[in-house]
Amino acid sequence: MKKLMTTAVCTVALTFSSVSIPLVQQANAATAPQQAEVEQKADNIISTAKSLIGKATYERYVYNPPHQFGCSGFIYYAFKQNGIDLATRDTNVQAQLGEYVPKDQLQKGDIVFFDSNPNDNDPVTHNGIYIGDNKIIHMADEENDILISDLDGKEYYQKNYKTARRVLPSFMFDQAASSTGEKVVEIAEGLIGKASYGTPYNEETLTFNGAGMTYYSFKQVGIDLKSKTASEQSKLGEPVKRQDLQKGDLVFLSNNSSNGKIVHVGVYAGNDQIVHAAGSQSGIKKSVILNGYYDEHYVTARRVIDVKAADTEDQPETTEPEAPSVESQPDGQTPTAPQEKPEPETDVQPEEKPENTEDKPAPAQDKGTEVSSLAEDLMGKAQYGYSYDESTMSFNSAGLAYYVFKQNGIDLQDKTAAGQATKGQSVSKSQLEKGDLVFFSNSSSNGKIVNTAIYVGNNEVIMSAGKSVGVVKRNLDRSWYQENYVTARRIIQ
Repeated sequence: MKKLMTTAVCTVALTFSSVSIPLVQQANAATAPQQAEVEQKADNIISTAKSLIGKATYERYVYNPPHQFGCSGFIYYAFKQNGIDLATRDTNVQAQLGEYVPKDQLQKGDIVFFDSNPNDNDPVTHNGIYIGDNKIIHMADEENDILISDLDGKEYYQKNYKTARRVLPSFMFDQAASSTGEKVVEIAEGLIGKASYGTPYNEETLTFNGAGMTYYSFKQVGIDLKSKTASEQSKLGEPVKRQDLQKGDLVFLSNNSSNGKIVHVGVYAGNDQIVHAAGSQSGIKKSVILNGYYDEHYVTARRVIDVKAADTEDQPETTEPEAPSVESQPDGQTPTAPQEKPEPETDVQPEEKPENTEDKPAPAQDKGTEVSSLAEDLMGKAQYGYSYDESTMSFNSAGLAYYVFKQNGIDLQDKTAAGQATKGQSVSKSQLEKGDLVFFSNSSSNGKIVNTAIYVGNNEVIMSAGKSVGVVKRNLDRSWYQENYVTARRIIQ
């Protein structure tokens, strides 16, 4: 079966690679008093799932509770009816929730995943809920609907078992978050099913767009975000790395038509989820930001709770894994088997449009200076790498440019030099300004663009140039840079 959400494939495929995967982290394990609650919650989820046997039917791409589901929609419903919002009905995204758990350590309530076709682009094709005694309950297929199956019973389950994830107790109990942050999330979640998406901002009718919802939620706890636009809210507080997100942090997104500019915002609710005003059809909802649309359009995050007023420039903020981007550099179930596909999300993207700010935007050249300053600051800190990895600060030339612009709120939307060379507007070599992107070929590329550098003024560029030299500053008059210069583009207008 072909993949509906190709971005989910890339991310999950990395997760399921042959690298060693750690066991369930003890930090997320339930305490003794909590364990009884976890077991009861799992029993309740399983009871809900079993109650649908003979009532609900299989329908691959339909979510019509409690009558019709696909495999992941069935799981989503069983958990949701018991107060656990997985925030996604996508099989591949569910395969990233919670913590990895080995097959010999499965507990009731764990989600088990299968892959019936390892040669296609789908990292997982089916899932079910573990109910104990080596059995799962799952929405199997059109012929069988809901089944209880033994993991060692038929060849399908043995041969196609892929992985398992544990979302209990992490989706039940709060980890480390400020009480104010938890209150903001509680207020935002309380708007689900009550508030509607729209403009203008109206507290009486509970009508909000993305930034309006965050403004309202924070207002209820005595915090004034000053503005009802996402772009202005993104200047508040202090930057926070993606892996350090806490409940109540603001998460900022671009959209398909904003050219990487911030146009949408949500409240981080824990477990890789945000609460946000998503659109006229969805209203206020939770969404997973692990991959797909929300991961692709993630720009930055800010913490406005319990921090000093921040007026410093954005610093490197996110360390989520990105899909590898390699380029040349200067140096060189069931019955037969469930034919499940992940169900698409109910809405494509937040219906946010770029918002007009009250104040004039910062001059383009100021932003160019910020970009070039960060690029220079990465010399001696970032290293050359064939794969983009923010956690180790490893980048190839285009990856470095992508990272630097991302930290300044600009999404280049591509981590290849050739792709970046299609962005912005052409600029002549004699008219280069700080923050412009400069593109080069190399000796083996036959004139094709394979490298990106950032112009930092004084006829110099910053580039992640290779394993031996890392991130360097070079004058454009040097022979290699003269011989391989192709073009330049201005992204900052």
